[in-house]
Amino acid sequence: MKKKSWGTILLSAAMVVGLAACGGTSDSPASGGQNSESASNGSGTEQLKIGAVLELTGKASVWGVPQRDAIQMAVEKINADGGINGKKLDLIVYDNESNETNSLVAAKKLVSQDEVLAVIGAGTTPTTMPLIPYMTKEEVPLVSVGSGDEIVHPVEERKWIFKTPSNNADISTSIVQFLKAQGKTKVAFISVNNAYGDSGKQTFEQIAKESGIEIIGAEKFGATDKDMKPQLTRIKSLNPDAVIVWAIPPAASIVNRNFWELKMDSMLIYSSGAGANAFIELAGEAAEGTYIATSKVWVADQLPADDPQKEILVDYVKAYEEKYKAKPSPIDGMAYDAVLVLTEAIKQAAVKGEVTRATIRDGLENVNHLVGLTGIFDTAADNHQGLKPEDVVMLQVRDGKWVLAQ
Repeated sequence: MKKKSWGTILLSAAMVVGLAACGGTSDSPASGGQNSESASNGSGTEQLKIGAVLELTGKASVWGVPQRDAIQMAVEKINADGGINGKKLDLIVYDNESNETNSLVAAKKLVSQDEVLAVIGAGTTPTTMPLIPYMTKEEVPLVSVGSGDEIVHPVEERKWIFKTPSNNADISTSIVQFLKAQGKTKVAFISVNNAYGDSGKQTFEQIAKESGIEIIGAEKFGATDKDMKPQLTRIKSLNPDAVIVWAIPPAASIVNRNFWELKMDSMLIYSSGAGANAFIELAGEAAEGTYIATSKVWVADQLPADDPQKEILVDYVKAYEEKYKAKPSPIDGMAYDAVLVLTEAIKQAAVKGEVTRATIRDGLENVNHLVGLTGIFDTAADNHQGLKPEDVVMLQVRDGKWVLAQ
């Protein structure tokens, strides 16, 4: 693979954001500001109105655009199959521009103006956190696609809040188990300086300590930083067995590139936040050998035939590629799962006689063994996420592709 210059990397990052802003991975237009999109086709049929708040533009659009595409695909499939008890889903999507304030504004519009039954989003931890007190006060179910554990914890204060990405605790457990299996005991931690990175750092430190893994250094960087070599140079001087990274692209890819340029030979492991296709696209040859703890979307065809998720994963990958002429990733799988979980809750509400915000919330607490793309969901009153550590797998980049790590 040809070495890329820094100018090329930054230009590539800008192009990814630009393409995302233009809806470059989708055959449907991206919304801007507070404009809405609709995936419904239920004309003449009573509809179930749901909303989504996503990062369609801005620094996190590498997440938001494919998540929007996955949500629309799921809604279209459900409606094509007859809807939910004969009622079709009416999806309204707003762009929060990767901004916390705009995220709350969009959620308020969905709740008060559009009067949706439930909201999916936001797509990141920082853009989800401002929604929590408002959705709780208004008593509207929220299914976030953000990863931070504090989105659903403490659960007694999150009665109306749910999420589909694996918890930082499950991801940390998978990484720690992998480190121990590899005989690695000294690690350094580097994370993005926001709620996602802080949540991951706190959780990983606790689980690593309990498992006898020593954290010998920790560094932070900004989400829009373009050079992390100063932080990595300090880490290199500590000679860790492995470097753990909690961030999303494009910053996550710059860390990988800087790591490679500094000729660091430690094991490099990412949390699921780097689980966008843009990660390898931006890191280029520097990504070779890198590890990630994430879901199984990238390795659907490598799973054994008896894996309970294989059928839905293979079907999803095929449908996504046919519809969008692009490869799916774990991050859009989380969004697709949000529709699956919400649909299951609406079905339960319908069985009980009335589909309301309250009965949907009750259903979200009683999802039983729902096989999704991110894992198998079993929610409860004290578990508003429903996944387990075994839903996370360790992958490695080999020959430019993600494969199951050995």
